[in-house]
Amino acid sequence: MKLKRFALVCGGALTATAVAAGVWTTWFRPPYALAGTPSADVTVKAEKSRYPDVAATAEDVDGLLRVYVQRLEAGDAEGLARLAGPDYDRPDADARTLVRKYGAGARGHVEATVAEGLVDYFSQVHLAYEKTGQRQELLLVKDDGHWWVALGDGDPAAGR
Repeated sequence: MKLKRFALVCGGALTATAVAAGVWTTWFRPPYALAGTPSADVTVKAEKSRYPDVAATAEDVDGLLRVYVQRLEAGDAEGLARLAGPDYDRPDADARTLVRKYGAGARGHVEATVAEGLVDYFSQVHLAYEKTGQRQELLLVKDDGHWWVALGDGDPAAGR
């Protein structure tokens, strides 16, 4: 009888662990990740501000910005288009344009400065490509708990 109870408790614990892992990977982990290569040389910092949420936003968008620069450096327009927010259609042309324009600069060091935003679901980022001296303004949009790049046609506030 004790063995049966032990087996039921262990089975229940394993099931609960599997459900928790599924929830974690679905809801909390971003749907994008760095690839094995190339390495992305990116420094992400918050703009000087008296508001502490700018630093928190910089931490939140760090992963997305690294993936963004890595996709540029690799010339991966298809991968870059997958970073577009869910409320954006046809990001492919914009992604190809960005790869052509900033791909060479992404092969060097990139400084990303997260600007102080007016609302918590938009973030303006200033990118400086050290290798080419180029500068880029990038709008990030938060939707369903994840940050995305505003690429293609769409309404950045549609998810709000």
